[in-house]
Amino acid sequence: MEVLAYETVIGLRSSSCLCGSGLSGVATMMTRAIVIALAALLVFPDFGRIASAADDSGTFRGKWWNYYDRALAGEERKELNAAVKDLAKAISMRDRDQRMARTYGMHFIDYFPHREIGIAYFEMGDLNKAQAELELSMIQEESAKAAYYLNAVRRELLKKQDSGLPAPIISILTPSAESALSGLSVRVTGTATGAALVARLQINGIPVRFDLAKQEIRFDQEIPLGEDAEEIVVTAEDLLGKQSRQKVRVGIDREGPAITIATLTRVSGATGHRAKIVGEVEDRTGINRIMINGRELNFKGGRQVSLDMTVDVTSGEKAEIKAYDILGNETVAELDLEKELTAFSILPKPVLVAANGPGIFTSDHEPPGITLKDMADLPAVYVDRYQVDGEVFDGTRVDRVTVNGLDVIAGKGKKVFFSKVVKLSVGKNRMLVEAFDKSGNRSQAEFTIHRVIPAALQIGSRMSMSLLPFDGKAKSQDIARLADDFLMGSFVDQKRFMLIEREKLKQILLEQQLSLEKLADPAHSVRVGKLIAADAILATTVREDQKSLEVVSRVINTETAEVMAVKDVYTENKSPVALKEAMDGLAAKIAGGFPLAEGMVIGREKKEILSDIGSITKVRKDMGAIIYRKGKEIRHPVTGRSLGADTIKLGEGWFADVQREFSKVRLSKRVRLQEIAMKDLLITR
Repeated sequence: MEVLAYETVIGLRSSSCLCGSGLSGVATMMTRAIVIALAALLVFPDFGRIASAADDSGTFRGKWWNYYDRALAGEERKELNAAVKDLAKAISMRDRDQRMARTYGMHFIDYFPHREIGIAYFEMGDLNKAQAELELSMIQEESAKAAYYLNAVRRELLKKQDSGLPAPIISILTPSAESALSGLSVRVTGTATGAALVARLQINGIPVRFDLAKQEIRFDQEIPLGEDAEEIVVTAEDLLGKQSRQKVRVGIDREGPAITIATLTRVSGATGHRAKIVGEVEDRTGINRIMINGRELNFKGGRQVSLDMTVDVTSGEKAEIKAYDILGNETVAELDLEKELTAFSILPKPVLVAANGPGIFTSDHEPPGITLKDMADLPAVYVDRYQVDGEVFDGTRVDRVTVNGLDVIAGKGKKVFFSKVVKLSVGKNRMLVEAFDKSGNRSQAEFTIHRVIPAALQIGSRMSMSLLPFDGKAKSQDIARLADDFLMGSFVDQKRFMLIEREKLKQILLEQQLSLEKLADPAHSVRVGKLIAADAILATTVREDQKSLEVVSRVINTETAEVMAVKDVYTENKSPVALKEAMDGLAAKIAGGFPLAEGMVIGREKKEILSDIGSITKVRKDMGAIIYRKGKEIRHPVTGRSLGADTIKLGEGWFADVQREFSKVRLSKRVRLQEIAMKDLLITR
């Protein structure tokens, strides 16, 4: 695939690097001119249109590309027999499907004769020949269109078999049923197998992306989790439309155990003043450990443990209760016993009333008191979650505590200590704690947490890309514009690349006195990509006929004009809903070709460093990398918990060689090798 076409282009990297360090400005300009000229031949290849003629005269020269082009035109006109004949002739002259096949000079086309003849056989009803040709096409060069028609062929063949084929069987390996989870997401793994081939798969409504239906699909996907018990639902559908569903219910617990103090009374003892503490520790998933003043309490376990203990009262010192659940969530209760004994001894004032007879009741208009461990001047945090710690006291009884509207699992007593982990968004996050007593009185306390993404991990540090307007043949410009908008929206939602704003693109075009139409000339498009400081441009070609839409995107390195990735989608449903789904799929395919992978420096040599990021992470040669190290860790001034750390960027480079379990990263010229140490960190751009 494309190797011969790219050898010349890739080879220019070394010469262009030399230009900056020794060759003359003229040589540099010549090198760049060659790169742009090659890009002009590689960026926007035709879908197969060269020049067509009805016979062997005029522009028809009897070359393989002439037969291929004439066959495509014949397929559109439904002249299938003639198309098959021309495709067979093209195959006899060039027997391989491939993208960027060179025709004459430096002109390239996407060449799929086995795919197209397979489609023709399918439409003629010869399913066996169609299957053989489409399978060969997928082996030689995968394409979404070949997968679409191979699925269609296999569907028709399956219909001729026994209709009693069972629905797909789904096996969820992780997470296990009824497991308790504390994270913000969960890794869902397993398999779906089907006698009628698995064609679609979703996990909690999120598609698992693949084009070709298979007998077995393995899935491994990170799925976000809510705030409470949740079902992980995997659905599968085969080529015959038979569906199956498998569920796994998991519990979500991001709270430390609630510590409730019901009574606190003074008792006398041989060694001096003592206090009797009565209450309970409660947790939704189970209590693992309870520590009282550093001593571990013996108990049988469970979700609720009663407290009934006596501790010494020492002036100026606090009693400390620490409780841990089975997931490691923690709550700490600190009791200043001298003060707490006084507070617990104050009773509500009685009020005498006259009703049917004399009686006394307590009129409680005092709301609970809330004390939080957070301060107004808390520094910005670099973590994606935050633990809210606090205590609530009421003279009668605390009935309910919520954090951002979500109930804290706690018993009822005069004093409740709680902790709850809250997911943070980037920017300001409001934390609202509310408490209610048994009389319905309510109080609240709030503070704000400002979350910042560490510098090296921000989207502005990632691979920058400019999405060029769609080019190609579309019967309806509205369809092309809608697909273009959907693709842009998919990339924005995805947050994988730093996208160059279209307004900036328009400004550059205005300054360069270029129109959008002129971007179809790659010499202009690559030059514009450089001017807007994009690492890559996404050149997308669309081909629409009466019944279908095929979209092919190429990611092109603006430095070398090398095509780094080619991804495509094909659909015969052109409704807005189907179009958006197709563009979501295309964006996902492109992002999948440039994974975000993290690793560390494991060696240094000359202008390269060794990294433990390997090909198993799907990192590819020439992808960019950022080298950084963590800055000083920020800790909560009261609890001492880590609030994360910013990053110190050491430099950039690109993957020069990628092996299975390690890689070599070549540093840019501005990076000093001696400033990079072992165990410094890397992340792909």
